[in-house]
Amino acid sequence: MLLLALFACAGPLEEAPATLDDLTRITIQEFDDPLVGEDIAALRTWLSDNRQEWDAEEFSGGYTLGSIDGDDVSNVEHSENTNWEEVLGAGVPLVMRGTLDGYAEASTETDQAFADPSTYIEWTRTITSGDPAVFLGGGTMTTENVIVKSGPLGVVLPYEAKKDFRWFDDVLAARTWVPTEGWGEDGNNGIICGFTIELWFEEDGEVLWYNGSWTQIATALGDGLAEDFLIQQFINGTIDYMEGTEAFVMGEYVPEE
Repeated sequence: MLLLALFACAGPLEEAPATLDDLTRITIQEFDDPLVGEDIAALRTWLSDNRQEWDAEEFSGGYTLGSIDGDDVSNVEHSENTNWEEVLGAGVPLVMRGTLDGYAEASTETDQAFADPSTYIEWTRTITSGDPAVFLGGGTMTTENVIVKSGPLGVVLPYEAKKDFRWFDDVLAARTWVPTEGWGEDGNNGIICGFTIELWFEEDGEVLWYNGSWTQIATALGDGLAEDFLIQQFINGTIDYMEGTEAFVMGEYVPEE
């Protein structure tokens, strides 16, 4: 998901191979195309073939993805105020516990704040098309999400996101995008745009999860934050989201009534 947590920066970043950039970009752009399954399969193959690299202890946790522009997401709703020079990309692959069915079932929950209960004040999901039972059996599902996320220094960001889910054989994929800007009460901190592709699939008895996203945020600090710092924060926040979901799937976190 598009996560805006700002925590401590950790280590140098790896630049994503061009193939990962290209596959992440095209799966976001062509998600509704019947032929995108070929690109999903290619992205899965890349993740499997390069697992030894990104699953190593010394890996920083994610890749820096190359830039995108309006042509790359021309068919995905986004703010006309997007500044493409400030849109930053991060790709995070992670090996998860649990089963693929568990992650699919978690995606049908109305309350998604379990993904990071320390920062999500609200994350309410409404299924706009697709029956959950049919989706879990291989159907499609579209959702709308109302999110309120807290950050450092008391910053609270409300925004909306759309997230669609599709199965490609034994791969679950989702595309998320932020159709309109979301701003905090002070008007200085906000999310301008966001585009994400996610893949879940099983390999050797484990679930592999990939989250590749491009995001533009505005902060009260303006240009005072370095790109590498911001990208590392996107990576850190994405890992928190993935591990929070894992804890829910494994029954280690139960939301309060």
